[in-house]
Amino acid sequence: PETSRANPNLFYMAEEAQTPPAPLFEFVVSEPEKKERQGKLDLGYWTYRIYTKTTLETFRQKELVCERRYNDFVWIRDQLVEVYPGCIVPPIPEKSIKGALEKVVMLNANPLLEYRQRALRKFLVRVGAHPILCTSDVLREFLEMGTEEFNKRKASAPKGGGGVSIGQKMRELSFSMWGSKKNKSAEKTTTTSQSTQQTQPPDPATITNESLAQADAALASSEAWDETKVYIDKLEKCLIQLKDRIELLVKRRRETSIALSEFGKSFVKVGDIESSYEEGPLPKALVDVGRHSEHLSIVYQEQADNETIQVVETIIYYVGLTNAVREVIARLKKLTLTRDTTNHALQQIVDKRAAAAAKGGQDEQLRKLDVEISNAKQKADEAAGQVADVENTFREELRRFHREKQYDIKQMLKAFVDLQLEYSGKMKNSWESVLPSVEAIKSE
Repeated sequence: PETSRANPNLFYMAEEAQTPPAPLFEFVVSEPEKKERQGKLDLGYWTYRIYTKTTLETFRQKELVCERRYNDFVWIRDQLVEVYPGCIVPPIPEKSIKGALEKVVMLNANPLLEYRQRALRKFLVRVGAHPILCTSDVLREFLEMGTEEFNKRKASAPKGGGGVSIGQKMRELSFSMWGSKKNKSAEKTTTTSQSTQQTQPPDPATITNESLAQADAALASSEAWDETKVYIDKLEKCLIQLKDRIELLVKRRRETSIALSEFGKSFVKVGDIESSYEEGPLPKALVDVGRHSEHLSIVYQEQADNETIQVVETIIYYVGLTNAVREVIARLKKLTLTRDTTNHALQQIVDKRAAAAAKGGQDEQLRKLDVEISNAKQKADEAAGQVADVENTFREELRRFHREKQYDIKQMLKAFVDLQLEYSGKMKNSWESVLPSVEAIKSE
């Protein structure tokens, strides 16, 4: 895109879009099973069996089997988002599959369940291939624990996978800066005499200069992320349009399949009537054309199914992934707001100290303000450092996003072209096989 030349957050190297290395995980999601609840009015739910092979040393076993339901996937994704706010966590299929595939009907008996299995497996494959997420304790517990133990883990663990996430730290930081003033005043009254002896107060002028520099950097960073969001919004809109057009093509193939089936049956009936009157090449040709039409009906249906799996579902995944990118930008803006809040609080204390000094304030008052400045400076530095960490992670995540997108879209396009060649060849061969029967008809 045009913005990638101006925005370093969108930069990627084309030569980096190579075939991914051998995976650390192998996943199979299969054997859906309907679970009934005890209550008469309670709806049942589906569970899936997950077979895992891994080479990671953090896993006690190299081959694992567990049973999970859809809500368990929602839970693990929420945990990964909370613990790793700078990571683009892969999407899971929508709760309403009808909204994703728009009631696409396949030959198989359970197409929607099969779609969900493929989509959930893709989520696990992408998490397992992620250089940060693959080592998560949450992922390990998700794959290793039995059903009962995992349900207890979900019920008892705090949000964020049991650890202290960056998001939690930022919330605590924001609360500590804007918490009860009465509590802060009482605490400072009892600790000021000790803190003033141990803390070297920073230079207010230095803090002001640092704040201005941080504000300039924050503005530039914010503008860069706004550019990224504009690109992501445009990409998502175009992907949705592309999905709609391809789904329309798939729908027409299915309609053609149905039409060919009825068309073939009609030819066979005409052939049967002709054969009851007189045996010969004409009724045989009519029956052959009818049966080949019924065969082509299946070919069209298979093509539509394969285009759905290899093309439509890839686009649906990337629509979800663009939303995941937008989620990171939203989280980053919240963290940035907390950072700016702490900087504002720090600057207020610095201004208060400068005003007190200008009025010839007492040494005790100035020492208290120096302690407040030191504490606020520490919190502001921590907030700035955490935002910088998330930004650095997100920049690398965007590079991965573009590399994988280039690889995946290439594979999708190749699959689409191969499908057109394969099925056009099948149709050509099928019709050519009918020609001898047609040419055998003698016209007098």
